[in-house]
Amino acid sequence: MNPVEMSLLQFHSFVLVFFRVTAMMMVAPFFSSRTTPTQVTIGLSLILSAALFPAAVPDPVPLQGLGQFAVAAGLETAVGLLFGLTATFLFGAASLAGALIDNELGLGLANILDPITNDQVSLVGQFKFLFATLLFLVLDGHHFLLTALGNSFHEVPLLGFSFSNTLGTYVADTLFTDLLVSAVKFAAPALAAMFLVTVALALVARAVPEMNLFIHGFSVRIGLGLAVLAVSIPAFAYAFAKLWGKAQGSLNRLLELMA
Repeated sequence: MNPVEMSLLQFHSFVLVFFRVTAMMMVAPFFSSRTTPTQVTIGLSLILSAALFPAAVPDPVPLQGLGQFAVAAGLETAVGLLFGLTATFLFGAASLAGALIDNELGLGLANILDPITNDQVSLVGQFKFLFATLLFLVLDGHHFLLTALGNSFHEVPLLGFSFSNTLGTYVADTLFTDLLVSAVKFAAPALAAMFLVTVALALVARAVPEMNLFIHGFSVRIGLGLAVLAVSIPAFAYAFAKLWGKAQGSLNRLLELMA
């Protein structure tokens, strides 16, 4: 694609492609890191748009006036945002699982600032989020997102996005339900261990009332919790890989509903 030889219609179509690509890059996992300068993200979006444009838009899309162009830009931005947010839900589940574990370990107040999301996150949540990002790269998730983004222009062509009740129900119900279920699955080993520790400490408190369980119990919960967290790392990796395969199906289903 030679920018000098582009017609006005082709340029309008290219800008719409750029809006969809940029919206996805701003919210998708790994690509949306806050530590990445905005100029780099925009530059990468321009390169991807230029690479995808010839195959994504074989024929320019005619637009009548600035109003229709603004509506089309909004629709393409919505497609990119929905596409990126669907892939992000799994990472939200990992962070939520870490927050649940932190509350059980008594580390709920020891929050830190996440440089990726620029929010306050729990210690275990930050660890699980970073580990999930590593697994995402190992599983070639970034390549899948780029490939799926290119295929999205065939499933949902420019100006082809249509919002329906089915799509809204799928996003609000199915995807958010999967997020909560995935968070519980990620945190299940540590939560089960903490439940057993609580029962054991209660029995000890009945058997030895003189023991100060407030001091000793806190140390026991943190020590055993971190031990279980370390032992369950392979289980977390296995669960994340299985759920990422399910998330890929959710992305394909989302494209079908947007068409």
